[in-house]
Amino acid sequence: MVSKKKKIDCKKEASSSLDTDELVKQYDEIKKTPTVSKDEFKHLPKTERGSALRKALKKNKRARQAEREKLRETLGDAAPSKEVPKTIESTREYDETMVQDNDDEVEHDEAHDEFAPYFNRETTPKVLITMSPFAKKTTWKFCFELQKCIPNAEIFSRKGVPLKKVVKQAISRSYTDLIVVHEDQKKPNGIIFCHLPEGPTAYFKINNLRFTKDIPRAGESSSHYPEIILNNFNTRLGHTTARMFACLFPHDPKFTGRRVVTFHNQRDYIFFRHHRYEFKKEGEKAALVELGPRFTLRLKWLQKGTFDTRWGEFEWVLKVRVFMFRCLDVREHAQIVCFSVMKWKHRGEDSSCDYGLWILLFLLQTMLSRNLALAAARQLRVKGLIGGRASLGPIRHRFVWGEDAIGPNVPVGGKMGAQENPELHTYDGVYRGSPEKGDKLIPDFFYRAPTMGTTYIDRCVTYFISALLWFWFSYHMYYHSGHLLGHWYMPYLHEFSDEELGIPPDSDSDPEYWGNHGKKYGTYR
Repeated sequence: MVSKKKKIDCKKEASSSLDTDELVKQYDEIKKTPTVSKDEFKHLPKTERGSALRKALKKNKRARQAEREKLRETLGDAAPSKEVPKTIESTREYDETMVQDNDDEVEHDEAHDEFAPYFNRETTPKVLITMSPFAKKTTWKFCFELQKCIPNAEIFSRKGVPLKKVVKQAISRSYTDLIVVHEDQKKPNGIIFCHLPEGPTAYFKINNLRFTKDIPRAGESSSHYPEIILNNFNTRLGHTTARMFACLFPHDPKFTGRRVVTFHNQRDYIFFRHHRYEFKKEGEKAALVELGPRFTLRLKWLQKGTFDTRWGEFEWVLKVRVFMFRCLDVREHAQIVCFSVMKWKHRGEDSSCDYGLWILLFLLQTMLSRNLALAAARQLRVKGLIGGRASLGPIRHRFVWGEDAIGPNVPVGGKMGAQENPELHTYDGVYRGSPEKGDKLIPDFFYRAPTMGTTYIDRCVTYFISALLWFWFSYHMYYHSGHLLGHWYMPYLHEFSDEELGIPPDSDSDPEYWGNHGKKYGTYR
């Protein structure tokens, strides 16, 4: 059973002449009162202890909260301030790019940026949605889901057209935004937002995609213009991204439809949600019905101007392997220890402290990573501090110890990477190098043999001729293999003479040759 706590009667305490310090002390004591322990539920079966303990903890917590609220009303202004819970967002380090309210510089930049015509109501959003060439069913379905969320959006098939040509055609047809959905392994994995006609262009990674039919109790969407919620975009980069999202939707939402599209930024991940709210109890409460789809975006890069991954100016690119920079100070300490050990080895001082430092160096390198440990071992081997490996000859030594397995990690040839990954390759042409930087033009990549430079008609003619040759060869092998191989020979009947066959010649007037049908079995011998 739960032990009943003595509750404080706040009315009696208010009437009594207690000092404010005593009330504050009681407030702190209520906060520090012990909660329910597990020993009080040992008499229950194990399957019921967990639920009973949770119910008791919730009940005790509500009782203590009610007591503290009564004391806060009694204390008034002298009540202690409420503690703010510590979260990752509240304990975030100061960022210089955080935008403050009424910042003149930010307001001036936003008044003259690429999105200014939209916010000045000079343009009306008109969105073009396309996808990768030869897109599959799931990608098309995601495009239709986006069209359901974004008004004035049209879907067109890519059909292998280069993306730069798509941008030019969209500008000529007065589209204000371009959305390109990329796929990998028949599933959408990336999306490009390009604001027209001057940019910028952003590439996002798509995660945790769920369609409307996969969401339980999902509602039906309507054609009303939705309201837009852009939450927690506080940096300069966040402002640019949020303004790009805002340009996709019309200015004046239709509140009768009660549709809401939310872009919530949290820890550099953007959560997309699509809801419809319903009022309850005369506007005091509201319930949300999710309409779908549901997905998460991660910004990979932001580029000035329209899509141009080769010569475009990248305003921001996501850093890869940032954790390697955090180990810089640890790496410096490891190098100091390494150099000190090398000096002591050079002096010829062998002591227990020396071996202890060797062990410390080994642990440090192990904690950093395997690559760092291998690099340190190579440096020590070069210095002669570690015994060399047994030599197996100049040729066998390379392959046995796997030195060729560690390559330069550079791309070979012009065509490399996934064709639909805008970070590596686009349909705008093969990257052969930068001549203005002194690069020699890279030829097309081919493996073992150059590719066939033939057309579809040439291949059809080749297949037809090869089929005729195979038919001729198989026919003669079947009927004339004796001539070709010489193992056996089955002559035709016309190759034998009448004497060899034992029959009279055709000129003989022997009636029996033509058959005597009067006999029982004929005249054939």
